[in-house]
Amino acid sequence: MNKVYEDDTLILYNNNMADIITDIKFDFIITDPPYNIKYKYPDYDDNLPDDEYINLLSNLQGYKSAIIHYPEAICNNVCEAVGPVTKIISWCYNNNCSWKAHRAIAFFNNHPIFKNVKQPYKDYSDKRIQKMVAKGSTGARLYDWFNDIQIVKQHMKEKTKEFSNQIPIELLERIILLSTKEGDTILDPFFGSGSIYQACKNTNRKCIGIEISNKHINIFKKRFEL
Repeated sequence: MNKVYEDDTLILYNNNMADIITDIKFDFIITDPPYNIKYKYPDYDDNLPDDEYINLLSNLQGYKSAIIHYPEAICNNVCEAVGPVTKIISWCYNNNCSWKAHRAIAFFNNHPIFKNVKQPYKDYSDKRIQKMVAKGSTGARLYDWFNDIQIVKQHMKEKTKEFSNQIPIELLERIILLSTKEGDTILDPFFGSGSIYQACKNTNRKCIGIEISNKHINIFKKRFEL
């Protein structure tokens, strides 16, 4: 295995995910894999035939995981590769540049615990809610529809200029809190620009990244000044 970076939060490997995933110990996978939509990655063909794409994703089979992808791909490719889904959350966002305005977060071999994350109450004039707030409640349990986290846009502070299609750190933090415990180790086998790194630092988790592209690894190091 080609380890290229390590600190108190992260171990990062520059390898093909399929070659090393069985040799790594971790508690949970959180990832958004290449979407197979002909995106021009520097070291990866994002235009695989369906059988090859499914074979790639099948390396994630059997693990507790949350996979972010478009709903059609979850139904047609990811479930065929990984197995039956246990829960799907819809992540909806404003998008003025594409006909896609939501993605699915599909959980495998694990059920997210919605009470772990609170959301603000909708109607503070409701007497039942007022009583719960008076008793110290800070909000309602989360549910399976996220519309309060936007995609990373050009004007946002966390946007990495050299990288498109970033997953928001806030979304990754939420998935982490729904699915893992402090001290757990999370694997992102398609590490990209490394947003999972900051999300794990913010939530007191460890993480392991696998990234096939040297260019993306350099972007990650530049992004976090490592």
